[in-house]
Amino acid sequence: MATLKDIARITGVSVSTVSRALSGKGRISAEKRKKILSVVEQLKYTPNYHARSMVSGATLTVGLVVPDITNPFFGRLTRGVMEFLGNNALVILMDSFRQMDREDILVKKLRDHGAHGIIIGNSRVNDDLVKEISHYIPTVVFDKAYSLENVSCVLLDNIQGAYVATKHLLEVGCQRVIHLAGTPELSVSLDRKRGYETAMKETGLQPLVYEVGYDKVSGYAAMKKLLSSGKAVDGVFCMNDLVAIGALKAINEFKLKVPEEICVVGFDDTEICELVNPSLTTVHQPAEEMGKIAAKLLTNMINLGASTSRYVLSPYLVIRSSTARRCIR
Repeated sequence: MATLKDIARITGVSVSTVSRALSGKGRISAEKRKKILSVVEQLKYTPNYHARSMVSGATLTVGLVVPDITNPFFGRLTRGVMEFLGNNALVILMDSFRQMDREDILVKKLRDHGAHGIIIGNSRVNDDLVKEISHYIPTVVFDKAYSLENVSCVLLDNIQGAYVATKHLLEVGCQRVIHLAGTPELSVSLDRKRGYETAMKETGLQPLVYEVGYDKVSGYAAMKKLLSSGKAVDGVFCMNDLVAIGALKAINEFKLKVPEEICVVGFDDTEICELVNPSLTTVHQPAEEMGKIAAKLLTNMINLGASTSRYVLSPYLVIRSSTARRCIR
């Protein structure tokens, strides 16, 4: 493994100059910095930030970047990360607002300011960013598989979850099931769309996918537009629980009964599912457990030099009132 001394020897500068080039601090010419960073890339040099902290007695620092902190799912995921790390680590939580450019900036800032490892809670993450960051510090990514050194993945079988949700709608008697989907640049959205489409085609029905987004406003606007158009719908599988909550609001405004006239299924199984009326049938994914697993994989890479891992969890359906009455008709 390359060291700072190796880089200094090849570039003909001092170790302190190499350190300044990597940290971005101190005065150094653009030409010299470019030369040093080129050698760093060639040697795939990985700064051992953890070793530095052990010497200085500093606390383990973990960066956690999520796409939307207002979504209850990511709140629970964050809780899982923090519970596992306990009081012996500092977790820096940052919200990318579902903006890839902002996510790139935040992740690089965490690296440059000495985070020992990074957890990226977003399957939309830039592949080039993950590859670059993994050269420097251990990285864990959710819901997107990588085969890179220094990168571990925590995955949910989203295709299966969406398939089970759609099959449930069909089994309770729905024949015109639509999918209020996420946007296509998110691999989770594509997987849930694929699961929905598979279930529909198996039954000989035409899939009807509408890309809406990820929040209540998007779900409400899309469902209201569909109902206003006179589109015949008796079942709705939603990208997540927030979209489903928005859809339920629109259905209620049109004086349609759930589940007698329209059944609704969400995805995530957040706390709000029990609070809405009718309570929401949804696909459960263990957000807190996923956060704990991510933190464990990351600390194993940091502290033990563990090899990268891929951990896959299975979702399951939680049936509530938004479809349950149709089950017993």
